[in-house]
Amino acid sequence: MTPPPAALLSTRKALRFFNLFRIALVAVLLLMTQWVLPAQALDHGALWLWALAYGALVVAGAVVGRLALPLSWLLTATLAADIVLISSFTHLYGGVKSGFGMLLLPFLAVAGMLVSGRLALFYAALATFSLFASVALNAWHDGLDSNQLLQAALLAIAGFVTSATTWLLSRKARQSELLAALRGSQLASLNRVNALALQALREAVLVLDAQGVLRQFNATASRLLGELQRDRLQPVLQPLIRRWHLQGMPLQEQEIDLVLRGQQLIGRMVPLAEDDSLLLVVFLQPAEQLAAEAQQLKLAALGRLTANIAHEIRNPLAAISHAAELLGEEAVAPVTQRLSSMVRDNCARIEHLVAEVLQLNRRDRVHGEVFLLRPFVDELIASFLLAHPEYHGRLGWQVETTVTVRFDRSHLQRILTNLLANACRHGSAQPGAVQLVATAQRLTVLDDGPGLDAAAQGRLFEPFFTTESSGTGLGLYIARELAQANGAQLSYQPPGGCFQLTFPESHDPDHFLRTDR
Repeated sequence: MTPPPAALLSTRKALRFFNLFRIALVAVLLLMTQWVLPAQALDHGALWLWALAYGALVVAGAVVGRLALPLSWLLTATLAADIVLISSFTHLYGGVKSGFGMLLLPFLAVAGMLVSGRLALFYAALATFSLFASVALNAWHDGLDSNQLLQAALLAIAGFVTSATTWLLSRKARQSELLAALRGSQLASLNRVNALALQALREAVLVLDAQGVLRQFNATASRLLGELQRDRLQPVLQPLIRRWHLQGMPLQEQEIDLVLRGQQLIGRMVPLAEDDSLLLVVFLQPAEQLAAEAQQLKLAALGRLTANIAHEIRNPLAAISHAAELLGEEAVAPVTQRLSSMVRDNCARIEHLVAEVLQLNRRDRVHGEVFLLRPFVDELIASFLLAHPEYHGRLGWQVETTVTVRFDRSHLQRILTNLLANACRHGSAQPGAVQLVATAQRLTVLDDGPGLDAAAQGRLFEPFFTTESSGTGLGLYIARELAQANGAQLSYQPPGGCFQLTFPESHDPDHFLRTDR
């Protein structure tokens, strides 16, 4: 199995430190032979030749270790040379009885840590062969020494034990390191996933310790509570922490209803016990947002209900209207004709009411797009005057030419058509009695009529509220609902007849153009 790049770098770094150990070993041995044990030196020429060879090995280890050579080659060559040179030094000082044979053990230990099990045993076998070769040479010259043979055997056994033990320990350490790296990578990935999931939540999430120190939070919490800092006490949350402490720090989930920074927040807090630590996870959401979501669900359900009701009403209504037309064509008596006309008129009114109710189902179908407001208003007023020629000459409009809005075109057309129709009905017949003014911030429709009294203003946007006997009371209600669906606000501005549609986004104009027709 090929070791990972991090393991290769770690092994090469270990070899550099091991090369420094070689330098220190040569220096110590030379000091011992020259000043501490000079009488035991058998051949100074051979000793200095050995020192020169070991110095060459040190230089080679420093240079070759920087080359892009296979690591197994470097280890085999350098460690084998170490074993041969240490065995040679031991032979120069009288063989294994000198005690220098013990210097083989650190090298065998390094071999066991850096190479595979077979290679570790190979180095131990090489050291054993070198030791017994030294004993054989000494026996050739001076005869066999049983003590020296026993020492060589014991040292060989110690070499095999050292190699095997260090290899097993290093394998366990490498496995633990790889497992730790794998777990660390998995933990880092899990933390990233948790952070992503935390940031994706629509509600504010805060993680506090038992003292109220903030440990974690998401972007929604920052927007809701202002600037937050980790590992610090948050003053805005201290009342919540104190209340939890006064309750005895229970581990049960609790509902929260509090006011922070001038807004009502609703949520829950969930205590988590981890070993000896205690964390408090707080979930918060504005009450207005919850109410808006509940309203969305109700409107969606209402839309489905109205669609079904409209389908059930329109089929028999069409049959009634058709029957009334047939009766009117065949009727001779004026009374019958008048009754037939009444049936047709009421059928038309019911059809108009059904169409108005169906507009409620369009609130959750917003297809927003960015477009220039001036061409849109020009086309809308032209269509409006074509459908209502009696209002020709009453309308005037001012539109900034570079204003762009993000809105659903059909929704905006519905809103403006309703506002213009109301203004034309309640305004005078004078030229310019109705004005439409559009800027980057808002669109205003106003007329010169008397406006509404205070009682009517309070109920103006209620469904089915109307001041006209022929109205359905759904026009302004639907207009406001469509405006809110697009992020805008429709409001009445007294005195007089003035309605303002405030856009969610706007752009500064370059110039202003006025059109009066």
